[in-house]
Amino acid sequence: MGEIKEFRQFFKIKKEILIIIIKFVNRILKSYLCNIQRAKSIQSFYKMDSKDTIVNIISPRRKWITLGILFFVNLLNYMDRYTVSAILDDFSEEMCGHGKTCSTSKQGLIQTAFVVIYMASAPMFGYFGDRYSRKYLMALGVFIWGSLSLTASFMPSYWYFLITRALIAIGESAFTTIAPTVLGDLFTEQTRSLVYGIFYVAIPFGTGLGFVVGGAPSEWRWGLRITPGLTFLAAVLILLFLYDPPRGESEGKTISNRSSYMEDLKYIAGIKSFVLNAAGFTCVTFTTGALAWFAPVYITNGIHSRELPMGCCNCSDDPNWSSNYTSSVPEENVTLYFGIVTCVGGLLGVISGMLLSKYLRPRYQWVDPVICGVSLLLSIPFLVGGILLAKDHLEYSFVVILFGMYFLNFNWSVAVDMTIYVITPARRSTAEAIHLMMTHAIGEAGAPYLVGLLADGLKSGIREDNSDYCPDTVDYFAIQYSLFLPFVLLFLGGVLFLIATIWVVRDKESVDSEARTVNTL
Repeated sequence: MGEIKEFRQFFKIKKEILIIIIKFVNRILKSYLCNIQRAKSIQSFYKMDSKDTIVNIISPRRKWITLGILFFVNLLNYMDRYTVSAILDDFSEEMCGHGKTCSTSKQGLIQTAFVVIYMASAPMFGYFGDRYSRKYLMALGVFIWGSLSLTASFMPSYWYFLITRALIAIGESAFTTIAPTVLGDLFTEQTRSLVYGIFYVAIPFGTGLGFVVGGAPSEWRWGLRITPGLTFLAAVLILLFLYDPPRGESEGKTISNRSSYMEDLKYIAGIKSFVLNAAGFTCVTFTTGALAWFAPVYITNGIHSRELPMGCCNCSDDPNWSSNYTSSVPEENVTLYFGIVTCVGGLLGVISGMLLSKYLRPRYQWVDPVICGVSLLLSIPFLVGGILLAKDHLEYSFVVILFGMYFLNFNWSVAVDMTIYVITPARRSTAEAIHLMMTHAIGEAGAPYLVGLLADGLKSGIREDNSDYCPDTVDYFAIQYSLFLPFVLLFLGGVLFLIATIWVVRDKESVDSEARTVNTL
């Protein structure tokens, strides 16, 4: 009797929950249908067609809900991307087999394989994003990315894993190419900087969470299975609640793209501030990609080289070795600490850059590329100092890297806002696809393999010149020297942004002038 009573009570609770869910869904559908009916009534009253001025009937609340959904998906994007970094050591030991870990270049190749797929798919979604429903394209892309991310965690060997992870670029490119253009059409210039600041806070926050989440489970495969479930939820949220505004809504007109793809490319290539922005930002993402991928391994190698016991690998002859050494940061907490540093520094940097742009741009139209360029140049000494301190003064290294991350992330929202306001609305998805193809595919994804390849090439020379170094010390210095490549490129990126100051005002005024001309027709 007791079991029957418990069953009835359980069934009653389930029934009540089901009734609440049905009422909630019914309320959403009624609200949605009312909005459609109201839109049709207004359109009929004003006798509007697709070429006429838009009456903005969308509620502010729905705009911010759309921003919240896109922020959530962007957060998952970077969480998923950097969970692999957190489990790289365990992954290497199992997947490369035969008692050997994967080479540094082979570790980097996982992220770099992303390049080939991304470069093929990003322009395609840019083209579609200027012509078809952005809502359904993003939902499809997010579902593909979640499915492949989950599938990769079951792969039995390195090459199967690499191919599956690389195909995630199809889904990611659909979202990252289109999402900024939806926000550009949803919010006016007065609030756009704030909106992009919120949207791009997800990058450092998601990257930091990726390190924490990926390294949390004891078995590395389970570290890769946390984000896919949330990704499927994100696809559902996009389908049910995301508002896809007409292109050009924030400028007060509906705009359709009737030009050819080659005409779009020719137009975009002629916007000098955009080209310099894309090139400069590629240097930024090259640096962030290299640091996010190799910094935890680099710090761990530094700890190993000092903690090895007497008589192991001749490490006691290493001048950097000390007996009975205990690291101030335990090895198992390296990814956690680095994740926190990345998250906090990046979060503060993105917000500071956004607020500074929002305050200064109304007074100085040319200021955005200056903010980007100067912040990059300021980040270099902090990042270099933090890397050099990692072996002997790890706690100070994390503090210095925090400041470097702050300035390095200063330009995320500012640079993307520039790509929107110097390009006409009908071509923004294509422009965003090109920008992302350069910055994320060539920069962020290309960095791990190139830096890893350079590190592998340096190891033999370091070993010959320092025969007393143990393997972990050799690996430590090989990665350290190879990281100077991103820092040189970071300096170049700062210079390119400063040069963009010459054309940014002219390019923005050209877009504003076109919008005024269209609105007077």
